[in-house]
Amino acid sequence: MTDKFAELTLVILIAGAALALFSNMSKRSFLNDNDWNGEIVALTIITLISMVSFPLIDATLPWLEFADLRYYNEIAWLGLLKGILGLWLLHRAVRDYSAIGEPQKKIVAKGIYRFIRYPFYSALLALVLAQLLLTQNWLAGVAGLITFALVYCLRVPRQEQDGLEKYGHHYLEYMSQTGDIWPRIPFKH
Repeated sequence: MTDKFAELTLVILIAGAALALFSNMSKRSFLNDNDWNGEIVALTIITLISMVSFPLIDATLPWLEFADLRYYNEIAWLGLLKGILGLWLLHRAVRDYSAIGEPQKKIVAKGIYRFIRYPFYSALLALVLAQLLLTQNWLAGVAGLITFALVYCLRVPRQEQDGLEKYGHHYLEYMSQTGDIWPRIPFKH
């Protein structure tokens, strides 16, 4: 895979992610269920800058070439695989969440949510890694990783607390059966 093809691949992944997020807008959407406070708006803007603007600028303009790393074909192919995984996770997260009638009234534990409590963040991590591996640009790649860490560290503990407050011991049981962004691997004693 050439570096130009890797950049084109990343642009296609960004378009695919946008399509996965917004194609279900006629149905109940997890985007509508968020309480859009200042923190979520700020994190959304930071995410759009680091995970959409930087990769698009890197792919189309020479402005970020100073931060390019040595290009490795094999790493770009690994990035493509991560991107495909990220799109699949994002599609499943949106589809499975939207399939529930009133997600605020019960725990969403069907589809991908049977294995992962936060598949949206799993998808975000896979897409960030794809961005790093496809751009092979330290600025665009590190910006995405920092953004993911910021979003994950700020949002997941609050969402866990909300789940515990809303659903009590049912949420604790759900937590014991699922991983947060990775499926829980059952260990036998």
